[in-house]
Amino acid sequence: MGRGRRSRLRGAADRLPQGARPWHERRRDLRSPSRPPRRLMTSFAAADAASRRSLMRARIATLALFFVSGASLGVWAAHIPLLKAGLALDDSTLGLVMLAMGTGALVAMPTTGALVHRFGAVRICVASGLFLGAVLALPPYAPHAPALGVAAFLIGLGVGGIDIAMNAHAAALERAWSRPIMSSIHAFFSIGGLAGAAGAAGLIALGAGAPFGMGAPALVLATTVAASGLWLRFADEEQAEPGLALRLPSRAVLALGLLAICSFLCEGAVMEWSGVFLRDVTAAPLALAAGGYAAFSASMTVGRLLGDGFVHRLGAARAVQASGVIAAAAFAIVALAPDPWVAYAGLLLAGLGLANVVPPLFSAASRVPGVAPAAALAMVASMGYGGGLVGPPLIGFLSDAVGLRFGFALLAALAAAIAFGAMRTLARPG
Repeated sequence: MGRGRRSRLRGAADRLPQGARPWHERRRDLRSPSRPPRRLMTSFAAADAASRRSLMRARIATLALFFVSGASLGVWAAHIPLLKAGLALDDSTLGLVMLAMGTGALVAMPTTGALVHRFGAVRICVASGLFLGAVLALPPYAPHAPALGVAAFLIGLGVGGIDIAMNAHAAALERAWSRPIMSSIHAFFSIGGLAGAAGAAGLIALGAGAPFGMGAPALVLATTVAASGLWLRFADEEQAEPGLALRLPSRAVLALGLLAICSFLCEGAVMEWSGVFLRDVTAAPLALAAGGYAAFSASMTVGRLLGDGFVHRLGAARAVQASGVIAAAAFAIVALAPDPWVAYAGLLLAGLGLANVVPPLFSAASRVPGVAPAAALAMVASMGYGGGLVGPPLIGFLSDAVGLRFGFALLAALAAAIAFGAMRTLARPG
């Protein structure tokens, strides 16, 4: 009986259509599903590892660019008193020199956005960085104030150019990284500024003149930029597109730019007026008053180093909203401070609050639908830096009219505006 059944099963198998197999063979196939060949899996793993390595190299190179860019401003700031004394400039003339530098940056930013769109961020990063390294060495050789103004304008062109190019590259890198990294990248700009200022101050203390004190860092800057250019490219990098991206900004870009104006205005006001506030309003000793902006900058650096996880957990909109609330409370503390130490606490808190406003704004600008990332970044950055230039004089006029405490109360209101606008602007950047 059993032998006859087996023979009938074999006969049924022989009568199956060509290419078909019995059910018991198909069941074995289900137990061992087909897999890609081992050689193909190995090639996929190798490609993925190569992509990760290229991303890591690009991130290191981008951090180096942000560091040396910040260091160049630190070197310039540290030499301003030396340059002023060497040419016997009065405060008004020095103010015009500063205005020339800011004007150069504002001129460079929208143009650089179009160039990045046309030629790619890596090429413009290297070109603008080498240009900045060349012109950073010029101010000590200026024979008079107009020549120093021209040198400052050229430095502004370099700073504005590399700022837009490296932020465009950092935004593309963040998109490839698939998680927030912009805050920690911006932290290296702050670290570079502190390192550049400290290094330049050390050289001046050792008796080095301005030609060496600015020329040596300029050479280091140019060398670092050239070396970084070898690592900036990464796998799946976004390609440049033909044509220029100069166009009127969209409503989404304008909204991000308004938030950037508020943030940069607050930062610029703290840079110019925190020491004066501590000295004149809270009667702080001169040495203590001089450290107010350093405390603000240090806390901002710490906030940005920790900011990637903060933005990742809360999301960009809620992170900027929380940052605005913290900054508003901090500036209110400064405005109402009865003594220097309370004001110092407010400045430290303000640095933490403002630390993670601009990086998410720049990231959001690079993601606005229908707008070239570099062009959107250039517009938002230009508006922000414009606010940074307008802020200090505005606070000065307000101080003359109603007092410096009201000036810092205005900063609290601007920070509250950041918190209010963040959810509407960043939740749907398109």
